[in-house]
Order: sequence, then C-alpha cells, then structure tokens
Amino acid sequence: MGRQIDGRFLVKWADAIAGTVQGDEGNLDRWMGLLDTMNRIRKIRPARSFGLDGRYSLEDKAGFFLSLLKESMGEALPEKADIFLVPLLEGNLWDAIPSLEKEILERFDLDAGRVVVEVHSPAVLPAEVRTKIEEALLHFVNEGPGRELAVSVPAGKRLSVKPVWKVRPELLAGLEIRIGSRVWDASLSARLRELERQLLKTA
Repeated sequence: MGRQIDGRFLVKWADAIAGTVQGDEGNLDRWMGLLDTMNRIRKIRPARSFGLDGRYSLEDKAGFFLSLLKESMGEALPEKADIFLVPLLEGNLWDAIPSLEKEILERFDLDAGRVVVEVHSPAVLPAEVRTKIEEALLHFVNEGPGRELAVSVPAGKRLSVKPVWKVRPELLAGLEIRIGSRVWDASLSARLRELERQLLKTA
C-alpha cells in the first residue's frame, strides 16, 4: 500500500504539473495519458515492489520508469515527467495518483473557464442530438442559472462546456444532467418516482 498524501503537498504537486500544462489541452491530454498509464502500473505488484526496493537509488528507479513510459507512450509522453515520477517514487505515493489526476483536471477547467457536464441518457445519443444538447448547455452556463456554478470565473468571460456522455438504461427516457454536485433530472424514471410518491401521499 502507498502512503496517505498530505493535502497541501497534493496541491503543490498538482501546481508543478499544471505549470507545464499552461492551458494547452494537448499538454493536458499527454499528462492524463501519463497518469492513466502509471495508474495501471500501480496495480502491478512487481512494479510497485521495485519502486520500494532499497537496493536501487531514486535516480535508477526514476530512470527505469521513464524508459518504460517512453517505450509505451512515445511522443505522447509529456515533457518534465520527472516532476511527477520523483515525488511518486520518493514518497511511495502510488495511491495518490487518482487524487492528483482529479486536482489537475479541476485546475485546468477552472483556469480555462470550462464547465464539465455529465449527460446521462438511456441510450447512446445521435451526433445531431448531442450537438443540440451542447448548444443548450452553453446557453445554460453562460446566460442561464448554470452561470452560478462557475463563480470564480470573471464576469465577462464566456464559459465553455465539456460534456461527458454516459449511458444509463434505467433512466428509460429523457436525460439527467449533472454539473458538480447539482443534478437536473428530466428522465422518465424520475417522473415515475414522483408519480409514485404522489400516489402514496394521497393513498
């Protein structure tokens, strides 16, 4: 098992990586690819054991994992990958990778004025329907009540939307929209639950 990470250190670690991203979505994708690869490697016991083996120096360990990443990721490997690898190996922080990924993504979205929206539907939505939903969401977060969800963005700045499409057959029909902890449920299953609640109330 890896060590628990101190929240302040996590923020500094994410800051160091975010400094190399600099609002570039291509850089962000490369870092997410690196973190995803290392998150998969962390589940391989021999790799984690090597990271802890006291017979090898930190430099040797970092060099080994860097070579492994270059081989598996090629050109997609971000520059300055050592600012991730050295603290990871020095502090045995493998279990902190998902938290670090979340912190970096949240920081990028905040800096870019991007709102991540989960759109749940009972089936895969056709491309033209997705386009219409994206347009409606853009209006919602810029001119509608969704603007309050991005309070840290300057008043004149236009927000962008990053939809995350998820299929949930139990919704039956309609959509469920999630922005952060807020949920707008316009699914048929929600209407049926409400109808059942009303019927039980009057029974």
